[in-house]
Amino acid sequence: MTDIPYGRGRQRRGNPPTKCVCPQCGHTAEKTPGVPCRSMKCPKCGVPLMGE
Repeated sequence: MTDIPYGRGRQRRGNPPTKCVCPQCGHTAEKTPGVPCRSMKCPKCGVPLMGE
């Protein structure tokens, strides 16, 4: 057990992304819950997508 009180240090940082965007061409795709954007590839240029 750690000395960190319950609820501290275990908080999420912000809201999850709602769309995935290609950093190269700007193509956007809907975010699938539970699937990271970086695991999806852009259909136009094949680059891994990033969360918006």
